[in-house]
Amino acid sequence: MTRAFNQIINCPHCNNEITAEPAFGRWIRNNPQLDSWQGYCVIDQDYWIHQFRTFRGKDFQLIMMVEIKTFCAHQTLAQKDTLHVIDQLTRNRKNSDISQAGNSIPKVYSHVSKKEVYIRSYGAHLLTFSHSGPDDSNWIKWNWRMIDEDTLTKILRFDLDPDTLMKIDLRYHHIYRIDRQPTLFPMDNNKCNYAHTK
Repeated sequence: MTRAFNQIINCPHCNNEITAEPAFGRWIRNNPQLDSWQGYCVIDQDYWIHQFRTFRGKDFQLIMMVEIKTFCAHQTLAQKDTLHVIDQLTRNRKNSDISQAGNSIPKVYSHVSKKEVYIRSYGAHLLTFSHSGPDDSNWIKWNWRMIDEDTLTKILRFDLDPDTLMKIDLRYHHIYRIDRQPTLFPMDNNKCNYAHTK
């Protein structure tokens, strides 16, 4: 059976307790044909962070997905599996040498730039708060690593590399090998394997 949504609010119209999720999410959760026992995992995507202007003189844009967990919530096995798949599909740093034929970052058309630009995708990341967000949390974790609010801002601005938390390196010749791709959603435990891959 699909597990119940864990946040409850009072309906503003009738004052009854309801789940704090969109009507479509509630419909999916209550649809027996989409039950998780049949192998379906439906998760909402929290935030896509997109640096859509040509980035600091370079002819490309940056993008990543951020999954938010509040009040120390943990991922279910199905959520972890789905996010692991999304991370692998959306990560293209292994192909970041655009001078090598046939092994380049993809180009996409940008409405803002009004031309095709290179897009570097940093995959999916996990942001966890001890409470509801940066303002009321005792701690913040980015991919299971403790950070502060200033570091979070720098990550979301792409001042810091979301994988290494070092100053972002946007050089075209920088190759990020596929065998060193972070595994942000490992299946064996809640530890981040990425911290040991550099």
